[in-house]
Amino acid sequence: MNKNLRYLWLVLAAVLGLFTGGKWNLPLAAWLVPLFAIRFFRDSDKAGRSFLLLWAASAIPTVISWYGATSMSLINPIAEPIFFILTTPLGLLPYVIDRIYYRRFNTSFWVTLVFPIAFTAADFALSSNSPFGTFGALAYSQRGFPAAMQAASVFGIWGITFLVGWFASLINHIWESGFKFTRLSLTSAGLLVLILGLSLSRVLLPAAPKQTAVIAGFSLPNETIHNTIIKLMVENDEAGFRQMTDEQNASQMNQIRAMAQDGANIVVLQEGAIIGMSDQVEEVMREASVIAREENIYIILPTFDLGKDPAVNSVHIIDPNGDVVLTHVKYGGNQFEGTQKGDGILQTVDTPYGKLSAIICWDADFPMIVKQAGEQEVDLLFIPSNDWVGVKDIHAGMASFRAVENGMSVFRQTGQGVSLAADAYGNVLSRADTYRDSEGNVPGLQIVEMPISSVNTLYPQIGDAFGGLMFIGLVGLLIGLWITRRK
Repeated sequence: MNKNLRYLWLVLAAVLGLFTGGKWNLPLAAWLVPLFAIRFFRDSDKAGRSFLLLWAASAIPTVISWYGATSMSLINPIAEPIFFILTTPLGLLPYVIDRIYYRRFNTSFWVTLVFPIAFTAADFALSSNSPFGTFGALAYSQRGFPAAMQAASVFGIWGITFLVGWFASLINHIWESGFKFTRLSLTSAGLLVLILGLSLSRVLLPAAPKQTAVIAGFSLPNETIHNTIIKLMVENDEAGFRQMTDEQNASQMNQIRAMAQDGANIVVLQEGAIIGMSDQVEEVMREASVIAREENIYIILPTFDLGKDPAVNSVHIIDPNGDVVLTHVKYGGNQFEGTQKGDGILQTVDTPYGKLSAIICWDADFPMIVKQAGEQEVDLLFIPSNDWVGVKDIHAGMASFRAVENGMSVFRQTGQGVSLAADAYGNVLSRADTYRDSEGNVPGLQIVEMPISSVNTLYPQIGDAFGGLMFIGLVGLLIGLWITRRK
């Protein structure tokens, strides 16, 4: 191998890192970054210096491509880059383990499994138990690439991480042999192609939906909620706040009625769309019930009750009889928002449009919570959300993985961000960006004839067991290093 090229591999890994999972995402980049990073680190003679270079080549693109995408950036602009710089070495430990095993057993084919096991285990450990949910997991770099996303229907997002890591390790093994294929390398490459081929066939040959429904969603102008909250908290002008929110809530009731009269079966609003004190929220709920009954529609109505202590961020489903048949209190991110924390138990309601459920924004970042929808064979999950410009594409894309994992359609209506509708295979059927709507249009407007049908998947039964298995495998690899070092 020509070791003089190792810095070229490092540069390629760094450049492609700008397009891995962040604001400028290209699914292919996530497959190539570990390939070139492995090549650089294995070829380098001085491990310590090379690790520092790999650290810089990983951290800098991450800081750039994720700038403003996390809630830390809203608190302190410097906190986000510091966080990425300090946590990057943890994500590079698989490269260290791979290098050590490669240098001791480089002729053994089984070493090709060392990196994907360690790679998946590290991703699982860093993402699965975070208060931010699975935010930042590598699998989300495959948003918009349904052929790779289908692995989540079996092994969750950790199965995607394993495939990416296995690809990088296998190509490096073939590279080191001068691209001479052995029986084992051919078999492994064929298996990888077969898995992706079966995933693609799942997308191209979907099961026919049981039925469809016309679903309409709309969002508030980007500055509306921000301004009303500022008016309450900074100016302490309750009369002005009530007037503003009453006008805002009345406008949304009119919009719901207009969409129903245009043919919508279900109307969906963004997270926190109905905001106010307890009496204001209750009054809007009563009015929404009247509209649902008169127009014979379902309304997915998110409310933000500031009259409670702490405030309650919830979503309700109102049926055509005017009854509130489901209420869900937000589960994820409450420790950062200062709102009441929900119990994390998903509710469902049977309707003529299939079995429905609803969660809120950050809740969708916790696959082990959302898998309750798959266990209960939910047909359609609503995710009212509210984002900001830096995270809009990243966060919207994450929601489509919940559809694949649980074999259900999702409808995400978002304020200050990207709204989307996706089928049970992660295919995006509708996309609306509040930051790109032209002047005069209804923000985030979506009108979609949604396919409604649950598709059987394995993930709701096994959950994150694959990620846990990879973590056990990592422990085994570390024990193996300790034993061989003593020998």
